[in-house]
Amino acid sequence: MNYLADRAAIHDLNTRYAVAFDGFQLNESSGCWAEDGVLDERETGFGLFQGREAIRGFFRDSLFTHARKVIHIMFNHLVTDIEGNRAAGSVFCLVEVVKTDGGYVRSHVKYEDEYVRVDGQWKFGSRVIKPSLPGAPS
Repeated sequence: MNYLADRAAIHDLNTRYAVAFDGFQLNESSGCWAEDGVLDERETGFGLFQGREAIRGFFRDSLFTHARKVIHIMFNHLVTDIEGNRAAGSVFCLVEVVKTDGGYVRSHVKYEDEYVRVDGQWKFGSRVIKPSLPGAPS
């Protein structure tokens, strides 16, 4: 593939993840990670999840069961350092959640990503989630 095609595919990965997650599509959202992928939510208080199955379990048990509606609004996506089957990047996101108990959460976060190409398809190798608006209501 070439640089522009890789960049577009990585942007599509982020969109596929957001659409799948917001649609509560568990297999599709967790499937955006490489088999040995890492999701690091320690700075947001959720923890560290290593491997696609651990990420899938986190989505199922901690997020999908407590949310009635979720929307990710992704913006300012920057893809850098595409080299072979690896790339890096960052994307900002506004996440809004209507919880099953009627509560409401609104968070601004920054995803710091490492991408890997697996069997011709870009996946998250790791995603570190950091609050991007400290002190914002959640």
